This record gives sequence, C-alpha cells and structure tokens, in this order.
Amino acid sequence: MSKKNALSIILMIWLCGSLFALPTLLYSKTLSYRYAKREIRTLCIMIWPDGVAGQSSSDNIYNILFLLLTYVVPIISMVFTYTLIARVLWGHKGIGEFTEFQKESIRSKRKIVRMLMVVVAIFAICWLPYHLYFLYTYKFPEVVHFPFIQHIYLGIYWLAMSNSMYNWMIYCWMNKRY
Repeated sequence: MSKKNALSIILMIWLCGSLFALPTLLYSKTLSYRYAKREIRTLCIMIWPDGVAGQSSSDNIYNILFLLLTYVVPIISMVFTYTLIARVLWGHKGIGEFTEFQKESIRSKRKIVRMLMVVVAIFAICWLPYHLYFLYTYKFPEVVHFPFIQHIYLGIYWLAMSNSMYNWMIYCWMNKRY
C-alpha cells in the first residue's frame, strides 16, 4: 500500500469518526435533578429533536448504527482478514518430512492464528455489553431509574474502554518474543 493510500484511509477513518460523534456534540445537554434525599445530581443526557435518549427513535437508530459500525463491521472485518492470514499461516503443506526448524515454524505460525482469534474474542466480549445496554434501555426505559444502574453502566463502560489495554497482554502471553 502506498503512503498516499494509507494517509487517505487514515483521514477517512478520522472523518467518519468525527461525523459519527457529531450528534453527541449537537444534542448533549446537562440537566440537574433532585433525588429522594434532596441530593442534586447533574447528568449529561442526549436530547434528540424527537425526545430524550431512551425514548427517541432517532436515539434508537443512532444506537443501532453505532452497534453496526463500531461492533459488527469491525468483527466481520477482523474475522475476514484474520481468516485470510490464518489460511496462509495454517495451511502450509510440505512435501516429505519436516525438519525440526520447519516444525517449530509451523507451530509458531499456528500460535499466531490462535492469538488473532483471542484478540477478536476479547474485542467481542468487551464491547458487546456496552452495545446491548443501549439497546436494552431503549426497549425497557424504566431500567435507567433502577438503583445502582449508574454503577452497572460504568462497569460496562469500563469493560468496553479497557479493550484497548488487553492486546499487548495477549501478545506478551501468547508470544515468547515479547
């Protein structure tokens, strides 16, 4: 891939990410609520043109698009590209007997394939609860008023954001060169 193509792809990714974040910039508001013990909390919520988050069809469409573009498409693209890589690494069929060096090389390549599978699985595990939370709270909006739902959401949010720290751990754990 040429440097120009790589820069074009990077620019396109940043542009798409910025455009996808635009509704959050446009429709997020802070509101103060008084709770049971006269405690006042300031919340950041999305107020769409057709209602608040969780009740707005715009919010539901946004969350479905968000799920597709940030979860389904990446998983499909990782599975597709890693499958191509795996076919090349795993599929070596030699003629005759293998030397110890060749056997070790094949074992090493197969470990890389397993490592790629773990990377995809960890991504799926970390991000699925985050996306399901928003789909679930749209279908059952009363959930957002449950006690400790903020703590549950923060745990789910932490799990999703923590995904980026696991890759190096997986690489170190599954590759002796690190």
